[in-house]
Amino acid sequence: MRSLSLKTNRYIERLMHNWPIKIISLVAAILLFSFYRISSMEERFFTVPLNVEINDRLIASEEYPRTVRVTVKGRAEDILLILEDDISVSADFRSCTKEGEYTSPVKIVRKGAALSIEPIEILVEPMEITLSLEKKVTRSLEVKPSIIGFPEKGYNISQYFITPSSVEAQGPESVMKSLSFIHSEDIDVSDRKNDFTVRVRLKKPSPSVVFPGGNIVEFTAVVQEAYIVRTMNSLDMIALDLDTRFELSGINTDNTLKIQGKELSLKNYTTNDFRFTVDCSGIREEGSYTLKVVPDVPTGVLVLDYDPKEIVVKVKSASLESNGD
Repeated sequence: MRSLSLKTNRYIERLMHNWPIKIISLVAAILLFSFYRISSMEERFFTVPLNVEINDRLIASEEYPRTVRVTVKGRAEDILLILEDDISVSADFRSCTKEGEYTSPVKIVRKGAALSIEPIEILVEPMEITLSLEKKVTRSLEVKPSIIGFPEKGYNISQYFITPSSVEAQGPESVMKSLSFIHSEDIDVSDRKNDFTVRVRLKKPSPSVVFPGGNIVEFTAVVQEAYIVRTMNSLDMIALDLDTRFELSGINTDNTLKIQGKELSLKNYTTNDFRFTVDCSGIREEGSYTLKVVPDVPTGVLVLDYDPKEIVVKVKSASLESNGD
């Protein structure tokens, strides 16, 4: 027993001899090993969606990062097996129940291939997220289309429809209280001459406003030929069915005709294509007659108004010279 005790004492003495130097050597070896492992690790970078969880009664009043940068460190053959879907990141603000500014760390969750690989180091940037939280307000708002451009010359949009005509919007109370409608993204109608339907997104009045039912609406336009109004003066007044024994005098060409028609059609007409007529078939003798004035216009042209509606003419026997003709 004495011999065994002596050997143990000698072993302890050797172990404790120059113990500071031995501890320094051990630490140096550990550091050297760690440095070797770190230097031999490869890096891979991902951009991963950030899932932010907020209390149902609140909403972020300002824009915040929707993605974060993830750095994966490990052996080259290992990290190549990791996909973006194998890493999820989130920030949890559900415990924040009052309006104000809060900060939450960004948490990393390993999934799929990332669960079974070791050694591995996963870093995220930024490491924390700060949000300004405000009371959430939900409202139904009218949708108004933002129309740009003009249809082809001679055409116009006679009517249009937006489906749905209103949408549900959610956002901070400070933003929502000033909203009464939502605009769509620009709808270009340039050079259109036929009916059409397009799907367009809604414009966010603020980055903090969301549309729970979706941000797509359908715009339908009815495109027709454009109608224009035109006014003409001093048109010819034509006497119809006047007995050759008579002739008229005192016909005044001081007249006005107001018409409406398709722009593309009216541009092809001149004033010579329009006139007034009076029916003289009932005249049997000389004298003064009040005759009804009737406008004579091309097919497809609508008469809006004209003046005069009737005229007074004098009828006399045709001169011999006129009869000779």
